[in-house]
Amino acid sequence: MIRAERHERILAELARRGTVSAQDLATLLDASLATIRRDIAELSELRAVTRTHGGASLPQRREELPFDAKVMSFLPEKRRIGAHVGSMIAPGSTIALGGGTTVMQILPAIRRMELKLVTTAVNVALDLRDASDVAVTLTGGTLRRRTAEMVGHIAERTLRDVNFDIAVIGVDGIDAQGGLTTYDSSEAYVNRVMLEQAREVWIVADHSKFGQCLPAQIAPLEGVSKIITDTGASDAMIADAKLAGIEVLRV
Repeated sequence: MIRAERHERILAELARRGTVSAQDLATLLDASLATIRRDIAELSELRAVTRTHGGASLPQRREELPFDAKVMSFLPEKRRIGAHVGSMIAPGSTIALGGGTTVMQILPAIRRMELKLVTTAVNVALDLRDASDVAVTLTGGTLRRRTAEMVGHIAERTLRDVNFDIAVIGVDGIDAQGGLTTYDSSEAYVNRVMLEQAREVWIVADHSKFGQCLPAQIAPLEGVSKIITDTGASDAMIADAKLAGIEVLRV
């Protein structure tokens, strides 16, 4: 098993258990204890895990993880979400895509569709540069390096010039009182404009985002059409969203 696969399995196991010993991981992954300790050290440097005596635990998430760590967190769930969302998009649509590591997992399913796509995310635009049937517009603006997204009044102005069939964004928190939230206010405002310009609003988020309320509100839950999440989201987690009239799909 290569290093990236081990890292993915370690994060998946931590998502399931919260904390795990290095010995248990070595047995699970059929790897040496030294290899697992090295993996834990590397994930700790990315702030994706917290090293403990004899193992690792999930960190307390009150600050934003680096992008590389976000990519690996709940990756199998994000891939399922992305594939499902891609299958729901009709060819010929005009769609808006925000940034985020779950949104990135939609791209393999849409790259051969005929679409008009506007995005604030530099990595989304780059990934689709060879998708000849997708007409890609990258908003201008100021680059927020931590997430590779464009923010500011130029990005907002670009979005206000387009009416979208669907806007698809990832969020860092979904909460009944706090609504849809993220870490950065400038990013939140650009996403809010994107949602205002869309006929339907789809939120893509793994189950860990439910019950989280971060400092910057994107929008209240009202107005969201669909939330696409994974099967780790319990009935209790999604109850508030369903009460708000949102269709919640667990894939």
